[in-house]
Amino acid sequence: MAMAALREASRRLASRMEYPAAPAARPLLLTYSRGITYRLFIGGLSQFATEDSLAEAFSQYGQVLEATIITDKMTNRPKGFGFVKFASEEEANKAREEMNGKARFLKQCT
Repeated sequence: MAMAALREASRRLASRMEYPAAPAARPLLLTYSRGITYRLFIGGLSQFATEDSLAEAFSQYGQVLEATIITDKMTNRPKGFGFVKFASEEEANKAREEMNGKARFLKQCT
């Protein structure tokens, strides 16, 4: 629903303004080229979890664009949570439904 509202706002803006011939200058195309990703918060991660192991664990549910583990700036140690970005809403929802509440210990890949 948010995507439809964004497209409608871009269309209204495009109809009010004149753009050069370059198609990349239109807001609708800029929005499309940036793309929309769906981020899941992942809590309760092991201190030995890596971004690669996190991406590997969630890749069975769809295309993982990015896996990030948040670290403490002073000690550079993991804080125990992170984020996984998926390409589509369906993949993100499937991963959320399957992994929600499950005790998974993501260990460092060796």
